Amino acid sequence: MSNALIFERNILAISTTQGGKASEKLTAAESSPDVSFETSRSGIVVPFLRCGGRTISMHSRFDPKGEAKKIADSNSHKGFFIFLGLGAAYNIVPFLEGFRLSRGIIIDYNAGILRTILENMDLTHVLSDKRLTLIVDPSEDELKELFVSKYVPSITGDMAVIPLHGRIDAEPQKFQEASALIKSFMNHVSDDYSVQAFFGKRWFSNIIKNLPLASASLPSIPSIRNAAVTAAGPSLELQLGTLRSRGKDVFLIATDTSLSALNGFGLKPDAVISIDCQHISYYHFMSGIPPGTPVFLDLASPPTVARVSGGAYFFTSGHPLARYIAAKFRAFPVIDTSGGNVTQAAVSLAEFLGAQRTFVYGADFSYPFGKSYARGTYVYPYFYARQGRLTPSESLFGEFLYRNQMLDRQSGEDGVFRYVTKPLVAYKERLERFASASSSLVLPQRGLGVQVEGSPFDKPIRNDKGKIFASGKTFKKTKEFLSDYQGAISRLAVPELSAGRYMDGLSAAERDIWTTMLPSAAAIKRESGDASIPSHELLEMTRLWCLREVEEALDSQFI
Repeated sequence: MSNALIFERNILAISTTQGGKASEKLTAAESSPDVSFETSRSGIVVPFLRCGGRTISMHSRFDPKGEAKKIADSNSHKGFFIFLGLGAAYNIVPFLEGFRLSRGIIIDYNAGILRTILENMDLTHVLSDKRLTLIVDPSEDELKELFVSKYVPSITGDMAVIPLHGRIDAEPQKFQEASALIKSFMNHVSDDYSVQAFFGKRWFSNIIKNLPLASASLPSIPSIRNAAVTAAGPSLELQLGTLRSRGKDVFLIATDTSLSALNGFGLKPDAVISIDCQHISYYHFMSGIPPGTPVFLDLASPPTVARVSGGAYFFTSGHPLARYIAAKFRAFPVIDTSGGNVTQAAVSLAEFLGAQRTFVYGADFSYPFGKSYARGTYVYPYFYARQGRLTPSESLFGEFLYRNQMLDRQSGEDGVFRYVTKPLVAYKERLERFASASSSLVLPQRGLGVQVEGSPFDKPIRNDKGKIFASGKTFKKTKEFLSDYQGAISRLAVPELSAGRYMDGLSAAERDIWTTMLPSAAAIKRESGDASIPSHELLEMTRLWCLREVEEALDSQFI
């Protein structure tokens, strides 16, 4: 068989199972003269690479297949694999046997080297496997997009990296950079997965139950020029004078946690925003919502909060079900909630509305002098109602603070000692990254908390108008949408294979439906208490649970 035919078969296998990017790069590349081939002692061909005056064997010179099998047998991992280097794929084949691999990514560099190998060796038995994706000379964004789309811990399992040392030794820096990127991506996905494990079911349930309320038509909110955002840190008490004297052109957005404090201070916000999916969010509104104040809610907020608001302005964030709804039911405005805290979401709302400057108050991201929240926030009436002779409110506040075993006490040059935690530090850093990229000048006001860096001083002031906050027209009635969604879930085939094989056999429309349910799978797996539950069983449990939620919504009196 000629080299051209071998290459054509390999490229066809790649393009058929994995799309066009890798095949396009390989087809456009020129063959590398640095690749040669020799026969190992076991009688099979091994590619060699000339590099820096030496010749490197990509696999064992003696028994490539036997050596690869030993490596695979010494690694008991099952699930998701990252293969650093393709070579002749001897290093990959043992992991494809049985159900060890759910999904995998092959990362390699220098398309010319790969082209030469694919012109001389038939690797279609590996490249045609739908569980694998080959990525060639990837940029950071390309690698991140692929990794995030393929690595779903609840169904693909944990991740392992399998390096092909003979390939890595020729270009160590590139592969080290790829390995570092994968580690950072994995940490990000793992953090997301941990959140999904606690809130995945609640998100799904809340979104479905909010749809009748989210179909209502409300007056649009016009764009603004300047905004003030109130977080609920203790510094808010010290900043009241500034807030009261703000100009009429400053649109005051209260986070839900700060609302009751503002009510107690006699300050009426122009808007309130809430993103927490937990029922406790309801308590932030117990002191009442000032008449005529719009309430902005994530579509995954508790329905009780939506009902008490008297007509909420819904927005969507990153949940796949919310994105599906925006495409099939109604296009809602998108607000960035990736920071994981409501303060950043409020700043994102101000940016959406067109604020040139956004002043941020009460964002302490710490506990100055050991104080958790500003006076008047929800914890105060909660603890006052529970205090007694043996448990004064002071001790309850202390228990609330010290429940976190990872408190780090810091003393500042300003004479203020503060307690910080890892989550609070993460929230602060995310807000700072958002501020550096925001089109609005984000200006955190100095208080008793940790110093928060805002937008760069030399950042130009935006002169474009913001968007009007208004949802698009509904594409169909709520009941019709839910009925269609119910039918789509019902028609999904029962998973009987490993999750990777099952998902790769679905149509694009079926994968879209599954994507809306996968965050719930993480929560269902955690609640089952069985970390080793087979992935196909987990998928079916998830499908049935989501189906019941939709059916209950259809039977609800609110539809």
